Amino acid sequence: MNDRSETTMTGGVRLPRYRLGDGVRDVLGKEITERLRDSELDSDADAAILAGVGAYALRAVLPGLLLDALETFPVGGSHALLLTNLPGQDFPPTPVTGYGDEPALAVVNALHFGLLRLLGTTPFAVSYENKGRLIRNVVPNPEAAGTTSSWGADSEFFWHSDNPHLPFGEPGSDPRLFVPRYLSFYAVRNHERVPTELTPVEGVAEGLDSWHRRLLESPHFTVGAPASNDPEATERPLEHTPLLETGPDGRHRIRYDQGTTRALTDDASLALEAFQEMLTTIPSTGLVLDEGDFMVFDNYRVLHRRRAFSPHPVVAARWLRRCYAS
Repeated sequence: MNDRSETTMTGGVRLPRYRLGDGVRDVLGKEITERLRDSELDSDADAAILAGVGAYALRAVLPGLLLDALETFPVGGSHALLLTNLPGQDFPPTPVTGYGDEPALAVVNALHFGLLRLLGTTPFAVSYENKGRLIRNVVPNPEAAGTTSSWGADSEFFWHSDNPHLPFGEPGSDPRLFVPRYLSFYAVRNHERVPTELTPVEGVAEGLDSWHRRLLESPHFTVGAPASNDPEATERPLEHTPLLETGPDGRHRIRYDQGTTRALTDDASLALEAFQEMLTTIPSTGLVLDEGDFMVFDNYRVLHRRRAFSPHPVVAARWLRRCYAS
């Protein structure tokens, strides 16, 4: 099977899609596996080494068109990027507790971090979530039952952006202090066929009348930390902030979490209600990530959600691996 690429515009989401041919996939997997054969590398302590191994192999094997697409994605205006049919490895049962044996997953970690390096981004973790670890296993953790969390399953995770209680950052800043610019995922398994749904901020802005939009652009809202954050370590809510604004690049950007966003005036409350009502019908695109799929999207310009689902037994339950990058 040959390498394939296309750019789609579904639900307003500009999404370049690329698929590796089986031969390229196999050569890439062999290249990374051989370079890690005698190593014991952890995703946190050895992230830079893993990124170097992965980036070297990717540059050596991927076609030039795809390398160019990865390098230009952050400035190209697309909302998300999807790369499918990447190499895998022998995977253990899904770590539904949220944490597993990271050195045993060195091959996919090298791929993940290597792709982030080619994108020109820096992976990072925050101290108040996921025990400060770079990789979050997005799994149906029984302890998260009934919560709107990436570890949940039985409750819908409504439209949101990650860590909206922080200010927006600018290039060259410490990313841990700001809203994550990008969310990246490597899919280990998704037999339940659960989609990750995306909708662009442009659709949100254009779907509102001018009065509601101006109110959402006013500093009349409070946004707190999402349920996945450690409440004892999370900083206070972001007070007197707009939900919708225009960044230095001239593009709209958004902050929102249904469970933690509050209006501070009566008019702002009306705008928030109109916004939330619109989110129930807004066009979107749903991506069912299969084993070996990599997706990255712009957390400034995209809202995302995951509907409730019934997970498979532990050995085969849905398992994505997420990493923040800026």
